[in-house]
Amino acid sequence: MSALAVVLLETFSCLGLGAAALRTLKLDARMTRGEHWTLSFAIGFGVLGWLMFPLGVAGHVTPLSLTLLLTIGCAGTLFLPRPGRLSSVDFDVVGKILLAVGGAVLLFDLVEALAPPADADTLAYHFAVPKRFLEAGRIDFIPEPLVGAVPFLVQMTYVPALGLGGEPALTLWTMTSGWAAGTLLYVLCRRHLVGNWSLVVTILFLTTPAVIYGGGTGQVETRIAMFVMVAAWAVARALETGDTRYAALAGLGSGFFAAAKYTGLLFVAVAGAVIIFQRHRFRAGAVFAAAVAAAGFQWYAWNAIHTGDPVFPMLFQWLGRDDLAFWNDAHDLVFKNFYFAIENPLPRTVLWLLAFPFAVTLDFTGILDAGRVGFGPYVMLVLPFAILGTYWFRDRIRPGPLLAYASLALLFYVLWFFLGGSQRIRHLLPVLPLFLICVTVAAERFMADGVGRAPLLAAVVATIVLQMAGHGLFALNYFKFLAGGADREAFLLRNVNAYFSVPWINDNLGKADRLFFGERQLRYYLKVPNLFGTTLNMSGIDLRPEVADVLSLYKQLRKNGITHLLLPREATSVGSSYSRPLDLLDRIGCLKRLKRLEGRTVQSRTLPTLLSYDIALDVLRLEDEKCIR
Repeated sequence: MSALAVVLLETFSCLGLGAAALRTLKLDARMTRGEHWTLSFAIGFGVLGWLMFPLGVAGHVTPLSLTLLLTIGCAGTLFLPRPGRLSSVDFDVVGKILLAVGGAVLLFDLVEALAPPADADTLAYHFAVPKRFLEAGRIDFIPEPLVGAVPFLVQMTYVPALGLGGEPALTLWTMTSGWAAGTLLYVLCRRHLVGNWSLVVTILFLTTPAVIYGGGTGQVETRIAMFVMVAAWAVARALETGDTRYAALAGLGSGFFAAAKYTGLLFVAVAGAVIIFQRHRFRAGAVFAAAVAAAGFQWYAWNAIHTGDPVFPMLFQWLGRDDLAFWNDAHDLVFKNFYFAIENPLPRTVLWLLAFPFAVTLDFTGILDAGRVGFGPYVMLVLPFAILGTYWFRDRIRPGPLLAYASLALLFYVLWFFLGGSQRIRHLLPVLPLFLICVTVAAERFMADGVGRAPLLAAVVATIVLQMAGHGLFALNYFKFLAGGADREAFLLRNVNAYFSVPWINDNLGKADRLFFGERQLRYYLKVPNLFGTTLNMSGIDLRPEVADVLSLYKQLRKNGITHLLLPREATSVGSSYSRPLDLLDRIGCLKRLKRLEGRTVQSRTLPTLLSYDIALDVLRLEDEKCIR
């Protein structure tokens, strides 16, 4: 099946599954046509990921079962209304210009979708995990924190695309699902803004640096934004009508967020707190909680069964099992001390809570990835107008969707800042659409009163121009790929760190070998059995610097079936800081160098000539037991 056919099949399956869910809740007659289509896709996207879990646990991840699941899902499209135009009004000259800008954004995203995946996180687990499940024909537990024993709802939607259409379908599917979030945002904006302003908000979202960086990859935040918008729309309707069916829909959206990322648990708490402020609070709260549990429980139960800790490894010291071969209390302590120190450099104080949005916008020194995956200048430029508009029309503020959106976004931000595991700003991306709607509506109302029109429009135009320039620069790498004859190997050599080692390994090692390596981005492209390991991600092969028991390390490698290792050249040199235990193993002759591979590594795919350097990797063979006698 061609990649395009698979993407279309999966798209209509999501539409059908979502439409069927709305019909089951009897909510489909209470929304506009645009809301019906876009909400259906977002809900169906979550339902598809949910259904893939029991299919995978049962060991039925096969092309036939995937095709049947998608085909059955398509039947629900019978519940969809006939599609309409993009807007109920004709676009003026400005609107047509904005549509042209949107077309350019679509073109930039399309050329990225036509290239092989190159993002490190995507190759390390977002795409590597679906590939692993497909090769096994089932869902396996992955004994690793952060990238293995975590919620995988979004990644499960990648499985049908990769399994039926290969890598081209997978990259096209990430583009499609990323644009679905932008389309849903446009539709929600139309409740509060005219067509032109709705297009502005949509373009600003799709060209936000964090979306450019992750929207076309396997990273989940852009797709999770759909679940947030579903939940927010339903929360607002529940508060307005008191109908518990909207509470159920809000629970589904929130539960899908939790099933896709641990931070979803914070959003569940926020949405639950907001939704109980209505007439039937206890009934609505109970319905919301039941829907959250149904939508989000799977991966937490999976973790609990295998580790004892449903949010592994966050509660391992209290709930973790003592008989795990890959994790223990000592390793848990080392991991948490290191991880939380690196991922949370800012003090968790009220002052920094207020300063954080401005600090990550203005500081381009690399703090928390803000320089390359931040939210751009729009909110900071428009915020003064939004504040003035809110104050100017404070007597008109009434309970409604905008107040619900603002409450959800702000409360999530507060909880995330004080309780979140990482301060990387892209973890806030799922609630960014809600904030964009609120500040834009407030600023637009202020401008409509005849004050501040010129500076507000200047801020909007400047942001779009700046972000489009950044998007074009980012897309240039992919245009070069197509212009160069779509040379896959050359592209990967330029864009994936340490990829130069992959061809030799795939050609010279076989199915009977198992490679131990520390370059996580190689996982997706390696075709030989392998095991990724560092000083932090497992205790089964203990590489902590303070460990000096060479015999134990040798036995651990053998127990895990390791026959070869891929290490930086310095890792097996005297005085190496990479791994003292491996240094010691090398010194006694247990590691034989088979091949030294040299190449370049890049820190930025957008500006490779400015941020690249030479590196060398050694392929080593683990010798037999005579080396330790």
